[in-house]
Amino acid sequence: MDTESRFNPQEASLAVKKVRALLDAGLQPEQIAVIAPYRAQVRLLRDRLTDVPEVEVDSVDGFQGREKEAVVISFVRSNPEGEIGFLADVRRTNVALTRARRKLIAIGDSATLANHPFYQRLLAYFESIGAYSSVWEEPEA
Repeated sequence: MDTESRFNPQEASLAVKKVRALLDAGLQPEQIAVIAPYRAQVRLLRDRLTDVPEVEVDSVDGFQGREKEAVVISFVRSNPEGEIGFLADVRRTNVALTRARRKLIAIGDSATLANHPFYQRLLAYFESIGAYSSVWEEPEA
């Protein structure tokens, strides 16, 4: 059983960059949420967003039942084996994906996630609507 909490500093950096871009675009901090499936990632994200405490950062379970105008999701898992741990419980992912009213930004390692049929379909959908981009396409900060 995978009981270790996980974190991904590179994903956290990109999530923070996306939050700052949303703020620069005019959203108020209380209109934004950052959701991660692992408590260690939630702690890391909170540490990196201490200057905007109104941005809600929580786990999938902690955010259940609420919505925000914009939601940034960090999936965390990234490994050559393609192991996704409890992300395989796609009901939790569905909760996270349905919390955004107007803007959803999902950040994850597509090579890892695509090893599961649900995420493979999700990535294909993002690509089909022109909503998929690679981190390698991101402009430098």
